[in-house]
Amino acid sequence: MTPMQDLEAEHRLIETVAKALGDVADGLEKGQRADAAALAAAAEFLRVYADKLHHGKEEAHLFSMLVKRGVPLQGCPLGGLNHEHEKVRALVRALAERAQAYDQGQPGAAAALLETLRGIRDLYQSHIWKEDAMVFPMADRLLTEADQKELSERFAEVDRAVGPDAIACLENFAKSLAVSPQTPMPGTASCGPM
Repeated sequence: MTPMQDLEAEHRLIETVAKALGDVADGLEKGQRADAAALAAAAEFLRVYADKLHHGKEEAHLFSMLVKRGVPLQGCPLGGLNHEHEKVRALVRALAERAQAYDQGQPGAAAALLETLRGIRDLYQSHIWKEDAMVFPMADRLLTEADQKELSERFAEVDRAVGPDAIACLENFAKSLAVSPQTPMPGTASCGPM
């Protein structure tokens, strides 16, 4: 797999979790109860898999490689994507906090949780499209074969740092959501400390 194909494969799993969170939001709006443990598992997936693993590969390696090839770090597209990574980090922190407040029955928690769930779904939908449709094809055009090889090696280092068992567990969590879309957030991931 090329580095861009690796990132695209990760996108498919992130999309699955973001869509499931949107489904939970739709259910909340219809008066259904959200599973706080499943929301905590989704927050952990987004914190570790989407941010530490996936955004980590992009920010530390892909984006810096693109800068070496003449793409400006500030402005479009890299500056905007980095800003969106920061926004999603804030939303994931809010998800963890608001899911707990919701589970405790705090006043206004359901509305705040609904807003956060939709924010994550909407931001990732737009963000992933930008990367898949614009940034990754641009990277494939600009990066040399040696650059691609170096990126593959650096991506493998990130994978090792996160840990193959943790990655497999989180990927299985996301895949479980794709298998049972009729039940919003059907399972939880217990991937141990990450």
